[in-house]
Amino acid sequence: MSKPIFAGAAGGLTTLLLISAAAAAMSTTITKQRVTLGRVRPIVAPSVAKANFLALGAELEACTAAGCEWLHCSVQDGVFVPKVSFGAPVVAAARKACPDTVIDVKLGCIDPENRVAEFAAAGADAISFHPEATKQPAAVAQRIRDAGVAPGIVLNPGTAVASVAPLLDMVDIAVVMLVSPGHGGPKYTEQAVEKVKALRALRPDLHISVDGGVNEKIAPELLRAGANVLVAGGAIFKADDKKAVVAELIRNAPHKRGNDIQAADDHSGPAGSASAFEDDACPDA
Repeated sequence: MSKPIFAGAAGGLTTLLLISAAAAAMSTTITKQRVTLGRVRPIVAPSVAKANFLALGAELEACTAAGCEWLHCSVQDGVFVPKVSFGAPVVAAARKACPDTVIDVKLGCIDPENRVAEFAAAGADAISFHPEATKQPAAVAQRIRDAGVAPGIVLNPGTAVASVAPLLDMVDIAVVMLVSPGHGGPKYTEQAVEKVKALRALRPDLHISVDGGVNEKIAPELLRAGANVLVAGGAIFKADDKKAVVAELIRNAPHKRGNDIQAADDHSGPAGSASAFEDDACPDA
């Protein structure tokens, strides 16, 4: 008995529909977040870009032994940020060296949505991006969340808090830059302090990181304003006594200062110019 002329075509169509449905289901799968960032608390995050890459594992292990809970990886593409730094292999190496440390990735690149998957796979726990680098920042934040990673946004010196306010409920971290990434000085400390204050008022449970050459001179003012994550480079990696440097950076942290940020802890969930050749200018920020 001959088969209906359209039987084969119908079977093939059914198979294609099933494959398409499976692909759609896979594309919308949400991965459980690997680690929660926890409550707002004082954290020192060494900038991996300042490490000795010939001894990267040992350098990062020394930082975590000194009390650094996070490691900050600044990725630069040579387009959005005028320098090229490193990519996912370095993040994977940091993950291998420090399996229990939060790996905080900042994407200084155009179209960050195209980089989320590779850095999530490399072991990133948090991925922040510049809202100016994409046409759909809310979608990027959701893509990061769906990858099982904590999303964050970056505020350059020229980025107003008001411009990112609609995104604040979608992210876990806000990174306030003291300098223009890849350019170094001048250092916009006063503007950064005001942004930190505004962000803390809008989101008491937000992790607020400050990057771009944080040192013991400006750390107290940043902490008083409401920052809780301090990204430091040479101040950590050049120090013989890293533990002492970490302690000095957070010496004026909230739990030693009063109640101005302690309220945030209770409700938490998941100056001047600097030479481009000085570490404080942090041209690799």
